[in-house]
Amino acid sequence: SLGGPGKPGFPAITLFKVLLLQQWYGLSDPQTEEALADRLSFRSFIGLSLDEKVPDHSTIHRFRDRIAPIIDQLFAEVNRQLDGKNLILRKGTLVDATLIQAAGRPPSKATETPSDPDARWGGKGDDPTYGYKAHIGLDQDSELIRQAELTPANVHDSQQLQAMASGDEQAVYADKGYFGLKYSIWLRNHGIRDGIMIKATRGHPLTPLQKEINRRITQVRRSIEHVFGTMKRNFNHGYFLTRGIDKVGGEMGLTVLAYNIRRVLNILGVDGLIAAVKLKSNKIFNDLENKWQKLKSFFSWRLKTTYIEVICT
Repeated sequence: SLGGPGKPGFPAITLFKVLLLQQWYGLSDPQTEEALADRLSFRSFIGLSLDEKVPDHSTIHRFRDRIAPIIDQLFAEVNRQLDGKNLILRKGTLVDATLIQAAGRPPSKATETPSDPDARWGGKGDDPTYGYKAHIGLDQDSELIRQAELTPANVHDSQQLQAMASGDEQAVYADKGYFGLKYSIWLRNHGIRDGIMIKATRGHPLTPLQKEINRRITQVRRSIEHVFGTMKRNFNHGYFLTRGIDKVGGEMGLTVLAYNIRRVLNILGVDGLIAAVKLKSNKIFNDLENKWQKLKSFFSWRLKTTYIEVICT
């Protein structure tokens, strides 16, 4: 707090930018502190000069915990601004989920109390994961995340389908794990085209037409795997270092928020970024020009007033 007791702290916007850098580069709190002290580009981004101290790792940690309860509101605000720039297309929503390993050690038969009591076993086959499951709803073509939710790993993907749909998209696309009559009915009742892959049942193999439908849906929804890959590879979030669903959920909220901001750079491209810089530069130049004209008018008026006063005396 800037107005609290003790020496002044850092502005919230400065610390928020620090968290964005931390997400984009997959850094721990100590690594972030070190990078802020070492990299001029990091200092420039957060608005600190060379002679100013950088936030230490404990300050970064406390601020992240402090904004965790409002991370959903921050994510919604970022998306509101993106929507205001017509970047969210609403052509369709791609729905999927991915497993996230818990920070604590998985419980064994000899362990009564797990290190992370909110985590659960989930996954398929002989290689289950102890942790959580990240569900997202991705805007088709723009590849911006519109909805995100964290659950224990044992929650089935399909249980979050309705929450991942925003309600204003033209279609929802999902894999066979979301196949079910009740979801098709829900989509139809909300005027949303059903893009869920068809699942074969016992005694009812897929027809050639159904296989072709699934193939086309796969082509549409494959981009959501790129998003999970970016989050796990570039942001270093195949697992989170925090424990408990509230803290891990806050970490995930920061991750999807940081992903969307970074994704905008890819959408705009180099030409778009240059145009945005020129627009801002022109605005700054026009503001300076207006101020200069006002200053000239003021001094001109003062000179005239002084001249009249001298004549009168």
